Amino acid sequence: MAKPFSDKLFDCCWVDLAGYPRPELVIQKRLKPKIFAIDEFLYDERGTALPVNADAPAILVIYNTTVSPRRRVA
Repeated sequence: MAKPFSDKLFDCCWVDLAGYPRPELVIQKRLKPKIFAIDEFLYDERGTALPVNADAPAILVIYNTTVSPRRRVA
């Protein structure tokens, strides 16, 4: 069985953000070091908001791509 959650962001994964009603898609920017865009906010690989986004919502869950973000694992 696949692990339902991840501890790092990766391209095209889904996340739950604090204050958002449904999962959001993560897009990896073509920059080094790895930078990820979620909605209008930028995060590093560990899910920490970049300093330019002081008001970015916290990432609550990073979903593994092999598990649907709409179906919760018990």
